[in-house]
Amino acid sequence: MPGSARTYSAIAGIAVTAVAVAIFVVLIIPALSQQQQQQNPSDQQRKSSLKVAVVTDALFSDRGWGESSLNAAKQIERKYGFEVATQDNVEIPDIESVLEKYADAGYDLIIAHGVQWGEPALSVGRQHPDVKIVVFAGLVKSENVASIFPMQQEGSFLLGAIAGMMTKTNVIGYVGGEEYPSVINILEGYKQGAKTVNPDVRIIWTYLNDWDNPAKGKEAATSIIRQKADVIFHVADTSGHGVIQAAKENGGVYALGAVQDQNSLAPDTVLSSFILDVDKAYDQAVDSVVKGDFKGEIYKSGIETGKGAPGDGIVYLAPFHGLKDKVPENVNARLQELLADVLEKRLVVPERLEETTTVAGRI
Repeated sequence: MPGSARTYSAIAGIAVTAVAVAIFVVLIIPALSQQQQQQNPSDQQRKSSLKVAVVTDALFSDRGWGESSLNAAKQIERKYGFEVATQDNVEIPDIESVLEKYADAGYDLIIAHGVQWGEPALSVGRQHPDVKIVVFAGLVKSENVASIFPMQQEGSFLLGAIAGMMTKTNVIGYVGGEEYPSVINILEGYKQGAKTVNPDVRIIWTYLNDWDNPAKGKEAATSIIRQKADVIFHVADTSGHGVIQAAKENGGVYALGAVQDQNSLAPDTVLSSFILDVDKAYDQAVDSVVKGDFKGEIYKSGIETGKGAPGDGIVYLAPFHGLKDKVPENVNARLQELLADVLEKRLVVPERLEETTTVAGRI
């Protein structure tokens, strides 16, 4: 029958042993864990103590390039649990002094958002060897300076293909903020994409030498539209808002945006945009410092299927949103084929930092 004396004795012994083990777990294990943490600080501890700054010459309010850096800084704060210092609208002559300010203040990592920060980053990096600097869209490196150069031409190639297939006039346009190598590279990808699907297309382009002048962007875009362009692409920060407005005011003209999904600026006009996955890029930079495996290299990351996708890609396309019914099925199918070809390296969109002169021309 159940409940003999031996059974009760065994149960009592087990209970005593269990209590002893519980006391050991409660009192001893935490002490050992605390001692181990003191000897080997965890990644979480390093995360909480890391000082990070994000700086840019762009505007955080531009709905594009500058805002993407602010959004990425906020994402870092949410993920890692520390405050990120931010500063925008830095004048070009002040770039080096701004970097020095954060380096002198003991920041572990400074993320500089813009190609203009490259040479000043090298200079400040030499003076502050313990500070890590990452230049987004840069092409510089040293022992403590790295660059993340998004292969934006892969995204603009796909936008060029969209433009080349969607145009009814065989004329498309491009407006750049300034003739930087990275902006030229984007234009060259756009040209290649358009010519791949439509050898007869004509591309008209111009540079504004002004990133924050919507009126100037609108004027330039209007001039291109008057030359029969019915799809126009900008890489011009807030000046690009004027490009989009010009397309909106000229019925039947589509606009293509840059850096962020700009459909919300004109839902019936902005057909798509190439987007930079800045959140992912900044997270990779912070993670490398947290883990102690930062390397002063130039990282060139291209296309991905969507935000946060596996792999190193940091460039992807925005959906067509409410304009998807305007895009013929054969156009969408061809676009998906080209995306797969670029992803699988069956089709190469090379870096071209100088303009080719074999297609179209400027205004």
